[in-house]
Amino acid sequence: MKKIFKISIRLVLVLVFLFVGFVGYIIVTDFDPALVENSEIINNLDTTITGNTFSVTTFNIGYGGLDKDQDFFLDGGTMSRTSSEEQTEENIEQVISFIETVDSDFYFLQEVDVKGTRSANVNQVKGITDYFSDYTATFSYNFKAKWIPIPVMNPLGSAYSGLLNLSKYQVESSTRYRLPGDEPFPRKYFDLDRSVMEDVYDLGDGKTLYMINIHLSAYDQGGLIRAEQVQFLIDHINEIYDEENTYVIFGGDWNHLLDNSLYTEDLPEWVAILPDELFDTGFSLAFDGEVNTVRSDDTPYVEGINFETVIDGFLVSPNITVVDVTGNDLGFENSDHNPVTLTFSIGD
Repeated sequence: MKKIFKISIRLVLVLVFLFVGFVGYIIVTDFDPALVENSEIINNLDTTITGNTFSVTTFNIGYGGLDKDQDFFLDGGTMSRTSSEEQTEENIEQVISFIETVDSDFYFLQEVDVKGTRSANVNQVKGITDYFSDYTATFSYNFKAKWIPIPVMNPLGSAYSGLLNLSKYQVESSTRYRLPGDEPFPRKYFDLDRSVMEDVYDLGDGKTLYMINIHLSAYDQGGLIRAEQVQFLIDHINEIYDEENTYVIFGGDWNHLLDNSLYTEDLPEWVAILPDELFDTGFSLAFDGEVNTVRSDDTPYVEGINFETVIDGFLVSPNITVVDVTGNDLGFENSDHNPVTLTFSIGD
């Protein structure tokens, strides 16, 4: 009996030691980017901007692993990884096909993996930028997790992912801004380090176009972190916007309800409401309320069963004219989001 007791104690001590060691390793190797840093400019054309009417498309591609047959454990499902490398490749091929077909001047892409077990180590940044080598491409990480140990029986594993912008024009600079707000311990070490990526374009005559890709928090309890992040956007608008000389577009996955007419009291926790203070800036939302841009991941997608709403779209400065906004209904076939395309004009 004493021998069994000693073995049990040793086993417990070993497990405790391994757990403490793992937590220590995660803390020491945690991705901790600066508040402001340069993004990676993968490719930069020498084409200057001409004309005054353009299009931009935003698309959260779900790391090539959240196609219609997938659910996700944080939303109440059971899955944590892509179903296969082949399926991830198929999903990314369809994303590329869509980008090629819609032929926008600018693209904001979210959840684009460089590598990771969750996406079968398919390098989506390389795949997309290699295919669109005739586009300017900028990239910044917002997720570097060496290992996420949940769910226990099928852990998500590693994830290296970020924001990817494409455009047909020469970019003057690309900057990553760290968004405020940290999840509580230990979740902060396994969650995205939320950010925005700002690409700056010279329009000539002292005028500038700011194209800003965003992906706000989703699972912060009570939406408190998201409120801090929206305040950052307000402060940033006040810093960069000049009615005479700067044009500004934010676009991406807001994880906030963009069409308040769709509001219901039983919104899932990952959908928040944008504060009125954001619109005191004079900026306005541009979205397509006729096409839902996100579906819930509590179950694989079945039309009419999953929760759907509009959280993807744009925020534009008052000196920009919105010509058209079109939600592209892809039926959530290869991602849990649908892309949105904005046509806009600037200047006279």
